[in-house]
Amino acid sequence: MALLPDYGDTNDPNVRAKYGKLEAKVGLVGNTLVFVGKLLLAIMVASVAILGDSLNHLMDIVVSGVILYSFIVAAKPADVHHPYGHGRAESILAIIVSFLVIAMGVLVIHEALSSLDSPSISADLSTVLLMLVFTAVKIFLALFAFSVARKIDSTAIRADAWNHLSDSMISIAVAVGVAITVLFPAYKILDPVLAIGIGLFVIVVGIKLVYDSAYSLMGNAPDKATLEAVEKCARQVPGVINVHGIEIHEYGAFKAINMHVRVAETMGAKDAHEIAENVEKAIRETFKTRPLVHIDPVKRHCDQCELDMIEGIAKTFSGVISVHKAMLQHTGDGSIVDMHVLIDGKTSVEKGHKLVHDIMTKVNETFPDHRIDIHLEPCTGNCPACAEECERKGSA
Repeated sequence: MALLPDYGDTNDPNVRAKYGKLEAKVGLVGNTLVFVGKLLLAIMVASVAILGDSLNHLMDIVVSGVILYSFIVAAKPADVHHPYGHGRAESILAIIVSFLVIAMGVLVIHEALSSLDSPSISADLSTVLLMLVFTAVKIFLALFAFSVARKIDSTAIRADAWNHLSDSMISIAVAVGVAITVLFPAYKILDPVLAIGIGLFVIVVGIKLVYDSAYSLMGNAPDKATLEAVEKCARQVPGVINVHGIEIHEYGAFKAINMHVRVAETMGAKDAHEIAENVEKAIRETFKTRPLVHIDPVKRHCDQCELDMIEGIAKTFSGVISVHKAMLQHTGDGSIVDMHVLIDGKTSVEKGHKLVHDIMTKVNETFPDHRIDIHLEPCTGNCPACAEECERKGSA
């Protein structure tokens, strides 16, 4: 059975908000139960380590509330003051969550230091059992949060997931400490010492969350796979010679994409504008975003531009890993293009032949006077000409 319900397309801000609010509500319920349970247990057995752990969960309740509010704000539509929407509210509130986590770590250490001189604990093995039950709840919350974070690619929820996971590790450490003090009463000092360790760990986790949230807020660079997917989508539009200068700005679920598209300098303004609109339409429909295309005119018979365009056409085919050693030679009755195409080493001869034919046909639609010579090369995992592609394929 799936852990998450299917709300629809996660590129839709409203769908994204549904997942975010679901995770926050589950966190509110789970953290409240764990906080109340651990607080009562800490009072009954007089354990400062368990008390510090329970106060940590009190902050978790605040964190879940902040996350719930952040997704309510992030789902608001764009307005005159926020033309790209409110998606970055997630990152802003994720930073707030991170500082709250750090503050909780400081509080735990303060409580532990105050009882270091006279530690007292009256626990038994049933206390350890209850701590393990609370740990199981936190592990569930962590797994649930990680599932939501992967589903909608949310920095705030990923931070909350790590927070839940660190809480479960802390609870295990406390349970072990309590077990030792029950079995070996002479080591009661271990209780506040463990609490100090818990506080330090929480502070370290908080600092890491601050860094991750700030990195996202400042506009982190898109990964190579995303850039390649955007470029491939734009290259498929007829009339596009090549694509460069791709920029992707993320605002939560919303992405703004800017790019430069090269077209023949002899093309009329109307045709160039139509190409720009076609590229924007393709990007908008594929990535559910707002694209902006800048047209750059280039000489139609620029050899490198032609090679770039031909390589781009070849790379649109799913069986192609990379294209290299492309050369263009002009003759009296046309031009000859010679290039090497890297394919999966397990590709059959029949499929390889069909791939060559399909590439040649597609290229000749744009360059009818070109003769295309394609040399297929099977990928063996050791390809100096395209190491990155081979590494990517090897990790797939």
